[in-house]
Amino acid sequence: MKNKLLNGQHLSLNKQVDLLSEFVMSMDGMPQILKEITKLPNAWVGAGIIFQNVWNVIHGYELNTYVKDIDVLYWDDNDLTWVSENNHIRSFTKVFSNATNATIPFDIKNIARVHLWYEQRFGIPKAQYHSIEESIATWPVIGACLAMRMNKDQLEFIAPYGLQDMFSLRVRPNKVLVNQTIYENKATRWKEQWPKLSIEKW
Repeated sequence: MKNKLLNGQHLSLNKQVDLLSEFVMSMDGMPQILKEITKLPNAWVGAGIIFQNVWNVIHGYELNTYVKDIDVLYWDDNDLTWVSENNHIRSFTKVFSNATNATIPFDIKNIARVHLWYEQRFGIPKAQYHSIEESIATWPVIGACLAMRMNKDQLEFIAPYGLQDMFSLRVRPNKVLVNQTIYENKATRWKEQWPKLSIEKW
């Protein structure tokens, strides 16, 4: 798989999608996670569990090295309460408490309510998102704007900026929402963890 992923940057987009699908479905526990999220409204698995594991294999690391959590995004604008979101968090924790990926916590968010806490956490005002897709397109790093779910037994991806940055180990800022400090702190940490990354300045 390492050689396949190393060659990923040279493939067409369709073949990159096929390769990424093959890779993620080979990850221990991922098929079960993708099945479980179908219980949530419009739910996706995103971010580090995908692209950081591509980087891990290319670097010769074990899967899930430096992956701090498994991001699960869902959309429910009919219930914006923390109680509802927390119930989903507790449910997932219970389901996967004995699973292989149990050492990696789930980070489950209702994207429809992000605006209620974003400024307090990050210091940047945030209007309410209109969709999961809009949210993903604002994440701090271009190549990290990525999520997936199962749709009729086939993987479906949201990748507003494509997959090229991920496969080519390129890190560049997405300035739609975040500021320079947030990006640079993340890029610096990632470079220490995955030294083959190519970091673009803000």
